[in-house]
Amino acid sequence: MFAILQSCNLAKKFYPEDFDDGEMCTLELECAYYEKELRGDPKFKNLECISDLCHMLVQTRKSEFYSMIYRLMCLVLTIPVSTATTERAFSAMNIVKNRIRSKMEDEFLDDCMLLHIEKEYANSIDNAVVIEDFESLSNRRVKFS
Repeated sequence: MFAILQSCNLAKKFYPEDFDDGEMCTLELECAYYEKELRGDPKFKNLECISDLCHMLVQTRKSEFYSMIYRLMCLVLTIPVSTATTERAFSAMNIVKNRIRSKMEDEFLDDCMLLHIEKEYANSIDNAVVIEDFESLSNRRVKFS
């Protein structure tokens, strides 16, 4: 059975800003109820990981009763996504901001990183259309196209 009591410690250690004192108390009560009520339930007996618990809570509509446990599980399950996004952003920054361009302004760096991170979308944009739009903004001495 999934060790639900460990989730209270998880919330205290890693998510103190996401649960106020009242919600932490509610989470502890929900953990105690979960242990007593669902220990004998065969649907909850063989859960091996947090995602299994989350799926079962939703399937059985227990997520409405155990809302704090469900909230904690959703927070925990988003950690890999947020970590991967952050790692991708820093990797892009290392590619874009090299020794030659180490003194660029923040706004220009943000624009370059956005283009690098979203390169699939950026590659789908027609350069000729961008040039035409830029030319139409004001009269230029030199034509770009």
